[in-house]
Amino acid sequence: MTTKKKRKKRLRLRYEGVKFLTYFIFFLLLFIYTITNSIKIYSFYQYKKTDEYKIRTMGYSLEETKDFLKIIDDDIKEFLLTNPKEDIYYSITQEKYFLPKNYIKYIEYQKSNQNLSLKDIIAMVNVHSSEGWYNNTYKTDMSKKNLILVNKFYQLEEGYQRDDLVEIPLQYSYDDNKAAKEVVDKYIEMHKKVKEELGIHLMVNSSFRSYEEQNEIYKSFRSKGEAYADAYAARPGFSEHQTGLAIDITSTAHPYSKDFKESEEFEWLKNNCYKYGFILRYPEGKEKITGYSTESWHFRYVGVENATKIFKEGITLDEYYAYFIEK
Repeated sequence: MTTKKKRKKRLRLRYEGVKFLTYFIFFLLLFIYTITNSIKIYSFYQYKKTDEYKIRTMGYSLEETKDFLKIIDDDIKEFLLTNPKEDIYYSITQEKYFLPKNYIKYIEYQKSNQNLSLKDIIAMVNVHSSEGWYNNTYKTDMSKKNLILVNKFYQLEEGYQRDDLVEIPLQYSYDDNKAAKEVVDKYIEMHKKVKEELGIHLMVNSSFRSYEEQNEIYKSFRSKGEAYADAYAARPGFSEHQTGLAIDITSTAHPYSKDFKESEEFEWLKNNCYKYGFILRYPEGKEKITGYSTESWHFRYVGVENATKIFKEGITLDEYYAYFIEK
């Protein structure tokens, strides 16, 4: 075979090799493209089954959807997928004390109370005040110790009485007052600090009351009607005074409750009592939450750590319990 023929043969073989390689690469790329698209189609088909896709089809942004997915349960998902989008449905989840378990309740309560802020909606639903005072009641969880909650929804047993009640010395209290020993010790410590800083002598004018004693007090108010009684006194079993953790404080300078609110000592207590484990139980502006008018004299012992958190959060015991303890 001549050199010329050999060269042609090599060129033909090279051409065939390049041609084969070209076809191979073409079909390989076609195969990869087909597989890739098949995977994409399958993935999209699978994605359409996800909660994320379903929620997004209702008009929510990706960020809103991802936030919903952090809290979603069957009830919330059903609600979102069966109701046209409204801004409130997402906005309410961004409130500070939002609890996923109450999501539907928030929405329902807001629909009938659009004059209330979302902050109020959240707080009132969390503490049950949205249900109406005394309409639904629960047994107080006694395992919470200094944090036991007693209000117009959480009730103590009729015969409940602490076994560590001690008399408050007459130096610090009017006649026949007693409270849990820890409460008395911390109150005396606080009393001495007020005396040192302000030169004012605090006095406890009411403390532990038994179920029977509270019943007599409530009955006296009830003579003016149930609504009046419920505004100013707790029903028996629903009074914090039965816990042995509540004390009513005034001073020798301002012995009457109505005057105490304007006193220097009240201002001191309001801003410093947490350092000794106490909180102002019924502060001004929280009537929708506590169910009681402002009581500048009523202080509740919860321990220093809890009192500090409640003070810094600017919330009531009811709100604190619902969000940080009970949830």
